[in-house]
Amino acid sequence: MRLLTPYLAATAVLFLSTAIVKTQTSDSPRNEIEVRGVLSIPSGDASFSANGASGSVISFSRDFNFRNELGFELRYTHRTENGKHKLQAGYGQTTWDRNTTLSRSFTFRGETFEANLSAAGDLRLSTFRAMYAYRWGNEKFRIGPMGDMGVVSTRLNINASTNNGTRSASGSITKFAATVGYDLDYDPTSKINIFNNLGAIAFMGERLFHTEGGIRVFATRNLGFSGGYKFERYRVEDGPDFLKVSAHGPFFGGVFRF
Repeated sequence: MRLLTPYLAATAVLFLSTAIVKTQTSDSPRNEIEVRGVLSIPSGDASFSANGASGSVISFSRDFNFRNELGFELRYTHRTENGKHKLQAGYGQTTWDRNTTLSRSFTFRGETFEANLSAAGDLRLSTFRAMYAYRWGNEKFRIGPMGDMGVVSTRLNINASTNNGTRSASGSITKFAATVGYDLDYDPTSKINIFNNLGAIAFMGERLFHTEGGIRVFATRNLGFSGGYKFERYRVEDGPDFLKVSAHGPFFGGVFRF
């Protein structure tokens, strides 16, 4: 009996350790709600026709010189208990406004905007994205392929003052969007999460690309903050009309996990 005692004690310690690790793993938060502010500046161009007549190619930087604007993003993330599966859904929107004096004449949606007119440009980018990733690795590091799908919505409004009143035109394109890429999570400690995500696709003249990287730091078990940098580029078409927009900049926000 005395000879069996050390083995029984070792078995009990091993069983207890396994139970504790299992409890800690299953007890770790697997859901996150994140709210972000995204500071970005756009570049790109657009062309919108009217009644079969093609429009001019409008440059966001040359014609309006849009500046940095603060947008927002809301996300929900779920990771399975073993960390292999990650699901995420998010919505983001940024609007850039700019008042300027036109340096050249152009045609947009059948309206001609003459040089030297006082004009206002309003550019909006909205995205909804649902993602699934299957990752390999361990408790600290996971990476694997991901696919996402959703909707990209773009809109450009132009208003100008003329001698006879005001002139305005609007063009928008909303498209179903899907990309493939990878997703990565690195957790050096229980309170730090380093992440990176990238997706891209090219199809029938349309180009979609997005990537981001950053860090989440948790002050408590449930509350933390995030920061990083993101870049996105979308070219969407609707017949002869197209809108291409690239936006990049830092983001910051708060995270609640449960």
